[in-house]
Order: sequence, then structure tokens, then C-alpha cells
Amino acid sequence: MIILPQDWEYYIEQLNSPLPEILDEIERATYWKTTYPQMLSGKIQASILYFLVKMIRPANILEVGTFTGYATVAMADAMPVNSKLVTLDKNPHNLVIAQSFINKFRRSDDIEIIEGNALDFLEHDARTFDFIFLDADKENYPLYFDLLKEKLNPGGLWVTDNVLWNGKVVNPGNDREAQSIALFNDKVKNDHDLEKVVLPVRDGLMLIRFRD
Repeated sequence: MIILPQDWEYYIEQLNSPLPEILDEIERATYWKTTYPQMLSGKIQASILYFLVKMIRPANILEVGTFTGYATVAMADAMPVNSKLVTLDKNPHNLVIAQSFINKFRRSDDIEIIEGNALDFLEHDARTFDFIFLDADKENYPLYFDLLKEKLNPGGLWVTDNVLWNGKVVNPGNDREAQSIALFNDKVKNDHDLEKVVLPVRDGLMLIRFRD
């Protein structure tokens, strides 16, 4: 993970547009109530997602991997009026935390939380989306690639988190998660239907869209 000096990070956060105050509450609860709070997206990444949603103005968003709802709220806050966000996660403990904050959020009626296996949802749900954020179980990233490509509308944007995996994707060795992410990256790289760019933010964000 790329960790900026604390003073740099604070300076960047002050330059970025303000995010919803409820995100601070979600961050605190995540550190108090979860085993791996480092999975939280963080303010800079949340600001990027917020900005991208503002630019794309999607009618619908799909998030694969809710965790405690931090990125969920950041994206939903940026959605146009009458847009909807569907978020998927299979961890009931984390979803209780996410739901408790989403219930207090001003766009709660525009967010649909689905508990269960995301791969099953993607295989059987017919909906397509203008904006996709993938931040789920890394070992299934190659499977997510095949399914999510079919879910992305023309003109839409797909953002994938953790594509650098602390640099382990360069030489994955026996790390199964690094192997899977490296395979995902190769699939994106070799798919000529897609344009892509990697941002070295935290653990790597990849932006994907269909070629014009």
C-alpha cells in the first residue's frame, strides 16, 4: 500500500472538496468494530470516487464490496437526483454497520444493500450500470472481470481497487490474492475493447471504460 507522509495526506485532504460528515462517523466505527479497518477506502480515495461520480453523472451505480459503507456513502452523495446505487457484500457483521449509517444518510432511499454472494448476483441479475466500483474478494477478481464487463454500459466507468496489492502483483510468487489480481490486470491489459489507466493511490486504482 502506498502510504503518504501524514502531513502530505492532511494537506491533500484540506485541498479536496468536503465529503459528507457522516464519513467520519463510519471511519470511527470501522476502527472500533471491525477486524481489518485498513480495508476502509480512506478520505483521498473517497474524494476521487466522489469526483468521478460527479463527472460521469451515472443513473445507476454498482458497488461490489460494501464493507462498512464508507465508499458507498461517498459515491451516493455525488449521484444525480433520481440515481440509484446497488451495493453487494456477504459479511453480515459489516453490513449491520453499513446499514446503520446508511439509514441516517440523506440518500438512504437511493441505496439498495444486497447481502449474499456477489458472483451469484452478477450471474443472475439482468441490470447494467453506468458506474461500477469493485473492491471485493481478491481471489475472485478474474471472475469479476468476466462478469462486470457485461454489466458496464457504454460511456460508463469501472473503477477497481487494490490492483497493485502492495506491489506484490509484480512478482506474485505463492500469494494467491496477488496472483489473482495480476491475472485480472492482465485480462484488462489484453482486452482491446477497453481503455484503462492505473492511479497509484493507496493500493492502486484502475479506471476502465469502453473504447469509443
